Amino acid sequence: MSPTTLKTESNATITIPRGYREIPFNYTSADDWQVVSFLLGTEIALILEELRDRRVTGRSARLLMRFFGEILIYRRNPYLFQELVSSAGRRKRMFENAEKHLGIIEQNIGDEARVHKVLVASRQLLDDFRNDVEKVPGLRRRMKRELGAVTGVSNVLFDPFTLVSHATDATDWRLYLPVAVVMPDKEEQLSPLLTAIAKMGLKAVPRGGGTGLTGGAVPLRPDCVVINTEKLDRIRGTRDMAFKLWDGQTATAQVLEVEVGVITEKAHQYAGSRGLVFATDPTSAWASSIGGNIAENAGGKCAVRWGTCIDNLISWRMAMPGGKRWEVRRTDHQLRKILPEDNVTFEVADMTSGESIKTIVLKGSEIRKKGLWKDITNKALGGVPGLQKEGTDGIITSAEFILYPKFEVTRTICLEFFGQDMEEASRVIVELSKAFPFPDQGEDTLVALEHFDDEYVRAIDYQVKSSRFKTPKAVLLIDVAGHSLDQAQQGIDKIRAILDQYPNSELFEAHDAAEAERYWADRKKFGAIARRTNAFKLNEDVVIPLETLAEFARFIDEVNVEEERYAQLKFLDRAAALFREPPVEDNNDSFDARSSVALELDATARNALATADEKTLRSLSIIKKIQKGLRRTGARLPQNYRRREPCPSGSARSAHRTGDPHARRGRQRACQLAGAVQRPGHAGALGRSHRPGDVQGGRIGRRGVRRARHRRHQAQVPGTGAHRGAERLSQRSRSDRADEPRQARRFRRA
Repeated sequence: MSPTTLKTESNATITIPRGYREIPFNYTSADDWQVVSFLLGTEIALILEELRDRRVTGRSARLLMRFFGEILIYRRNPYLFQELVSSAGRRKRMFENAEKHLGIIEQNIGDEARVHKVLVASRQLLDDFRNDVEKVPGLRRRMKRELGAVTGVSNVLFDPFTLVSHATDATDWRLYLPVAVVMPDKEEQLSPLLTAIAKMGLKAVPRGGGTGLTGGAVPLRPDCVVINTEKLDRIRGTRDMAFKLWDGQTATAQVLEVEVGVITEKAHQYAGSRGLVFATDPTSAWASSIGGNIAENAGGKCAVRWGTCIDNLISWRMAMPGGKRWEVRRTDHQLRKILPEDNVTFEVADMTSGESIKTIVLKGSEIRKKGLWKDITNKALGGVPGLQKEGTDGIITSAEFILYPKFEVTRTICLEFFGQDMEEASRVIVELSKAFPFPDQGEDTLVALEHFDDEYVRAIDYQVKSSRFKTPKAVLLIDVAGHSLDQAQQGIDKIRAILDQYPNSELFEAHDAAEAERYWADRKKFGAIARRTNAFKLNEDVVIPLETLAEFARFIDEVNVEEERYAQLKFLDRAAALFREPPVEDNNDSFDARSSVALELDATARNALATADEKTLRSLSIIKKIQKGLRRTGARLPQNYRRREPCPSGSARSAHRTGDPHARRGRQRACQLAGAVQRPGHAGALGRSHRPGDVQGGRIGRRGVRRARHRRHQAQVPGTGAHRGAERLSQRSRSDRADEPRQARRFRRA
């Protein structure tokens, strides 16, 4: 992680070395600097960084880090937070421990003004947190009364599972827990619900299927109420609608009306059963909702023919702040996707009074750019409400979409591109765009197209169709359609003719609908790329001319290689730092011997990394080699390199006494998320296997926990057999233990 450079109050420049993780219970991707900045602000975080090098014993720093860790985990883990709200005893223990630790720090600060400032801010943080906890029961009663009057009390939820599942979307980016989740089941409830939320001084965050990758449904502030629209899932049916085209003719087409909670795939199935096409088809169609598609202006594989959401919308209705309801209607749809030379007109009207609010006219070039098509720089779209706004200006409640007739014949093909780079794939894609221009003559045409590169190929465990024993550099899935079998075959023949010029490209055709579905199933695995990212994943759209695809791919590859090299060098930096200063408990002579070997291996690895190619870096072979060398020579990371942490104060002490299995599992899961490794026999202990109820990696239940605690207690009572056995074991040498009976070995492991 790159260092951060800031200026202090005295106008001096200070460089913050990023990556320190001394705060316990921090199971997030944030380092100490980010956590303290989040809890207390940048000023306090800066003071702590300035004081880092002035530590003597570090006891006060450890207590302070523990204090921050406890506040962090209670704020982020709804199971622990709920226990704090529900249990007066746990609240008392938590706040007494926090006060005690801050008191110890205060005794040791002397006349250091900066530490005093940190302490004052920490006490304020504790007071604010105490107030937040104490006001929760009253706030929830009020929300049930005020919001429940609109949606019904059963649709206002506060349980930990619901809160934690609505704290993020597909990004897994988490900042704040919502204070409540409301699930209206009627479109008319949205406007009064927004009014009630505003009246309580809270903030509203609309949420659809939760599949977004831009953070649109993530609460970014405290006191947010998430409005989940998944119960608004009615498909209201289709109707014929007349459209006046640019040449003066009138055409009739089918329009589908849906509520915003309808899953995209359900809309596809509904239209498909009637011989029609619902054109908006994002990768997450199996889980995404109609409202999210509109708010994100989603596209998908069919965008090559029918465009994105904006191209297929006829109208949509919105709940606005202040209790208003608006309808936005496009008045000049041309039964095709928008072209740069078009004019696009939207009428915005108040649904209550029927009055026109405004008319918005956009040029096609404001939506589509020649050579680029989608213009992602125009986020506002001239102020068109709801569309592409990620739920920031109102909540979409229902919509009408144009449906297109299905082509009589559709054939699915897969192109696999091999070679050293994306050059050939880029040329083929450019040739395809020229061979199948839009608008076309309505004969052979491309109705779906999706491309993914070698990173996605590896992430989704793609099954290579070619007989070549290598991973393709890119894969292109295409649906070629026509009004007859001959027209569809004509389109495939065009593509084969293009590929004849490119020896590293191969074409595979699906023989039936089942095989075509298997081809396209790979597209739905795109979320698997998250396994190759650190922590959360945020998407940013990039639109480039097709001709620059190969150049852009090379640029991305170069960036990835340099980032991989940088990350491995940072690993060596941190590993080397551990071998330059001996741990307190270590023998200096022994440490010096190991250290010299380790630092020599470190230098060798650095030289190798400086000239390593992409394949070597991605395989981590250099890092694995230095690890193997350390094991072979006996040099290893110091024992305190991996820190073991207890559970937060009062978090799992009474887990075995709780009758509620959900609460018990919540406590165990909380300890797991906190990275807790407790002593054997402690109720709710978690070990290496990361399963609730485990103790030091061995899976046991509550009865096993009680047995372990009993054996531990008996071993400390003089005169008992367990105590005598423990003493005998402690006196044996390591060689004698190989012959010890199974019962004694089992006791020693416990």
